[in-house]
Amino acid sequence: MQGGARSGWSRQCARRVVAAAAALVIACTLFVAHSAFGAEDEPFSSILPRGKWLEDRGPSDPRPHDDVLIGNGLLGSDYFDFKNRLWADNNISFGGYFSANAQWGSEGGPAHSISEFLALMTWEPVRTGNSAGRLVFGFAHDVTFGHPITRAFADNQQLVETPNDLDTDPDLVFSTLGLLHWEHEFRTGPGSGWGFRAGQLYAPAYFGVGRYLDDDRRHFMARPLATAAGAQWVGANDIGLGLNWIGWKAPFYVSAAIMDGKANRQYPDFSSLADGQMLYLGEVGMETDLDGPNETAVRLTFGHLDVQDGEEPSKGPGQTLMLTADRRFGGSWALAGRWSRSFTRLSSEYGELVQLGLMWLTPLGRPQDIAGVGIFAGDPSDESRATESGGELFYRVQLTQAINLMPDIQYWHRNDQGAAAVNTWVWGVRLNYDF
Repeated sequence: MQGGARSGWSRQCARRVVAAAAALVIACTLFVAHSAFGAEDEPFSSILPRGKWLEDRGPSDPRPHDDVLIGNGLLGSDYFDFKNRLWADNNISFGGYFSANAQWGSEGGPAHSISEFLALMTWEPVRTGNSAGRLVFGFAHDVTFGHPITRAFADNQQLVETPNDLDTDPDLVFSTLGLLHWEHEFRTGPGSGWGFRAGQLYAPAYFGVGRYLDDDRRHFMARPLATAAGAQWVGANDIGLGLNWIGWKAPFYVSAAIMDGKANRQYPDFSSLADGQMLYLGEVGMETDLDGPNETAVRLTFGHLDVQDGEEPSKGPGQTLMLTADRRFGGSWALAGRWSRSFTRLSSEYGELVQLGLMWLTPLGRPQDIAGVGIFAGDPSDESRATESGGELFYRVQLTQAINLMPDIQYWHRNDQGAAAVNTWVWGVRLNYDF
């Protein structure tokens, strides 16, 4: 009886920790919203092209950068000028990256190494004064170098979630045609407009997007901080054929989507779509001073997954709710927060998660580098596990116009009932090549 009471007390404390962190995020969000509403006539641009797969690698590439550590390297100003002319003159854009990272843990065992290659292409055959239509293509290929796989490495380090933002396929190799859709904007302009996407969609790129807490291969590596909101409950249901509608009237926007909830994630799966087991997503938010020194974004995202079989069939359908807020201060600092909660369907590692991140955008006077610290607290879906919390510190240095290097260090803590406390350190380094 005493052990059961202790377990209930521990569980209650865990929920209080998560609730307190959630309150902190909401307080931050209210401050952000107050700051945003205090500004009038802020510049606003279309939000359709935004998203972690297109950001800084889409139609306009601002490089070459100033103040890189080494210089041009393999790709110089001529290459980036060519890309921008190709978009301006021929309505074609391309880009992508190759990343490779390795991690070591304080609990011993072999190191974990994984890479990702992403190729993006956009063709915009429709371009008028108030309308734009484009075909978007995105292909990703992940490779794990030997063993252990991501989940096994996390288990070796006694972690509920994973210290890497890429999950390893059991075959050590995974490829996906993650983007293949048509998107069209109407009445495009600074004040209002609407548009749609239709085809193979990647949900985290368009819902719950946060510039400073996303899995964009630039910032955090620990999954609780790096993965886009909702991924902890969507699981393998985030890529599939679907339709997304979006409308905006500055500074507000609304977006809704319906997409295949059990597609194979590797190519457009029409047979799965015919089963009618769908993922429904909705989001309302506001964005002001886009790309300006005091950029602000607040988003509330809701999802419903209506899947009867597939991943964790015994769990059935479920819902999620996410609150995300980003704020940049004077172009030098940025603050980001997110709270997310799963309901009914708990097939993920965490049922509830809180994330906070503070970014230094000009570390040591270097505008192309970025440094950050993040903290998180996650309530595991497994009721036998206590709240898992941790933090991460990183510094990303821009070596050349195309290459950056990011070392990081993570600390993880958990105190399960009847077991020794888990205190784990994970060191990592990522090399990223953007083209």
